[in-house]
Amino acid sequence: MKALLLATLSLAGTAAAHAFPVEVFNADQQCQSRATSTGERFLPPCHFSGKNIFAQKSNSYANGSIIENGLYKTLLNYTFECESMRPLSVRYTLSNGDGSSVSNRIAGSRTYEPNSIELTHGNQDSVVSFSGLDGATGFQAMKPGCKLEVQQMVKYPEPRYFSAVASHLVSFNLHLERMASLAVPSTGHINLLAAIDNTVATLEFMQFDIEDEILAEDLRVILEDLTSTKTYLEANCGSGSYSSLCTQQLANLRSAVTSELSSNEIDIAQLYNYLNSQANWLADKYVGRDRSIIQGAVNKLSTRL
Repeated sequence: MKALLLATLSLAGTAAAHAFPVEVFNADQQCQSRATSTGERFLPPCHFSGKNIFAQKSNSYANGSIIENGLYKTLLNYTFECESMRPLSVRYTLSNGDGSSVSNRIAGSRTYEPNSIELTHGNQDSVVSFSGLDGATGFQAMKPGCKLEVQQMVKYPEPRYFSAVASHLVSFNLHLERMASLAVPSTGHINLLAAIDNTVATLEFMQFDIEDEILAEDLRVILEDLTSTKTYLEANCGSGSYSSLCTQQLANLRSAVTSELSSNEIDIAQLYNYLNSQANWLADKYVGRDRSIIQGAVNKLSTRL
């Protein structure tokens, strides 16, 4: 199954690019101009009809249940430089198709200060809706250059979640590989039982950390197989026993482990290709340490390809 590498997985395409930055509010264009003794100022009433902006995303290699059912992050970067007589703010709601959302106000600042808004969600599209302008009534005046801009809005894999999934896949792969090599009569009764005990203890500990439901179910199934095999061997197959029933029990275990190992290798290859494409796509985006965390997950997965 390790032949399932980069060349065998096709591109699913990339979402159409938005023309960022997107101007949400510009007092110079949307408010009334008036000359004053201290220079030009912009006064209410201001025309603000709201605006919706959709997140950029890349769908390259976005196939596989672990990818489709994962957690994602939308990061919105904006600037709202505005020197005004009274506080000015814009209402927004950042939401995702899975029902998660965050709402608040973005306040203008006298100086240029890049800021961001984040939302963690499922694998659906995200949109930010700017719905209203507060403070642009009554005795108000804004200096030229009062402007709210969205510099960037991107959706990508939630870095820490997918880093954890990558670590669990790699660890699971190592234990499955070792168990497959030991599930043979020549290993010896005592050594095999000890190996099963060690593997069960490790995988049970892993269960506490796994958030992905697909991987958690795979873990549960293989734990059941290991536990039932151990129980049978202890009750019916003492040291040196090579009865057909004992041999068949080992064959069944080996079949279950190798089948799960093949599935695990497919998951690793798919996740590697997806996260590697995401890390490359994020190279020119402003996402802080998130890209390096994703790249770290790529590096972990590459050790099992």
